Amino acid sequence: MIGNHELAEMMEQTRQLRRGFAPTAPRAWDAATAGAELAVQLGHLALCVARRHGINMSAYDDPGRPINDIGDELADVTLATLSIGVLADESPTSIRSSHSAASVIEALLMLLVCAGQAAEAGLISAGYRHQPTGSPPPVPDACATTLQTADRLAELLGLDLPEQFQAMYADANRFLRSHQSGDQT
Repeated sequence: MIGNHELAEMMEQTRQLRRGFAPTAPRAWDAATAGAELAVQLGHLALCVARRHGINMSAYDDPGRPINDIGDELADVTLATLSIGVLADESPTSIRSSHSAASVIEALLMLLVCAGQAAEAGLISAGYRHQPTGSPPPVPDACATTLQTADRLAELLGLDLPEQFQAMYADANRFLRSHQSGDQT
């Protein structure tokens, strides 16, 4: 479960990864770009969840790019969510335990809704979208709710989200070190 200590550590690691990955992107990222990345990672996560539920996803497989580690994909969703906050310079509010989702599918659907709100908040923060009517949550709240829901999904999947994030962080740092040294094998 993501506690305040884990959240602070994950935010700092996200800042480090954003700095590390910045030279690898053709253009500078902002909160809107991170929201687009969140959509990509949600697609990867949904692919893994669908397979786990016995849905034939072979039409979406790329043999050169296997996407089959649900914990890693959930960690990538977490990184993209935290990146919205980092790039908007707004930290998520503290994570509160949420046990409202009773199934993996319910949690995934809730995550899609919350992630949409986080992406929208990133678009508004980066100046790509007008402030809509109503009261959409600002970046800190939208990111916190998304993380809270991702944490619940991890729990339902029998995963520890901070542990999955740490594994992804270590893997990303290995990639960055090999990228910087020119060894991209």
